[in-house]
Amino acid sequence: MKNQIKALLLVITFIFCHYGMKYFWGKSWIPILSELDQHTDLLLFPAKYLFIYGPFLLIATVLFKSIRWYELLGLNIKDSQRYLLAALACCTPMVIGYAFLSSELNISISGVVTGSIYAGFFEEVIFRAALFGILFRFCRWGFIPAALISSIIFGLGHIYQGHDVISALMAVTITTIAGTWFAWLYCECGYRIWFPLWMHILMNAAYGIFSMSGGAAGDLKGNLFKATAIILSIVYINVLIKGGKKREVTLSSLFKNQPNSSSLSIKTPTYGLNDA
Repeated sequence: MKNQIKALLLVITFIFCHYGMKYFWGKSWIPILSELDQHTDLLLFPAKYLFIYGPFLLIATVLFKSIRWYELLGLNIKDSQRYLLAALACCTPMVIGYAFLSSELNISISGVVTGSIYAGFFEEVIFRAALFGILFRFCRWGFIPAALISSIIFGLGHIYQGHDVISALMAVTITTIAGTWFAWLYCECGYRIWFPLWMHILMNAAYGIFSMSGGAAGDLKGNLFKATAIILSIVYINVLIKGGKKREVTLSSLFKNQPNSSSLSIKTPTYGLNDA
């Protein structure tokens, strides 16, 4: 089957799952799962994610069955701990800034797990590694079209965070940009999802624990500290590139990923001591 037909099937399946599977979920599961996890949503959230996006992940692994599933989903564990340390370093100034701005703490284990860990893990694996990653790496889409289709859908999923038309548009725009940034981090980290995943989890956790206001759009002071994490992540990637890591997203791959591009390789690259 040609790559473009696979890409079309993948996008159609994803859109169906994202917008259609929610209607098959049904409300009858909610009280059952809520009772089992004592209303913490620790079972409800992953069950809902897997129910809605399970068909998409299954179709993706079937269409690209020659590729190991953990490579397809960006879950090769190589250097996952190093990515965690890098994400902690990048997010520390933001956390300190939020602590300075915050007037209250919201320390809830179930809240951190459901709002940060689950959200970061499932969204990065599904939107970035599975959808964007397959379109860019294996279907040979350019970075821009592959990132836009995943990031816009990701952004529309945050429209509820706006309380009026303007704030809703801002929430969608900012999360769309964030999705594109996460996609770039994924590419430049050897097509492993760990660095953007840890960044996503830590940023969400800091936002929730320190009860920052403004939803995805945030406020001016909060956004200034959030920008430090983004800037430091870009610096981190550029340090790796200067240390010998090959740049994955280039001008030539913005609109079409060429067949001989390294991004099509399913092998895990190694770059020595400065590997991402």
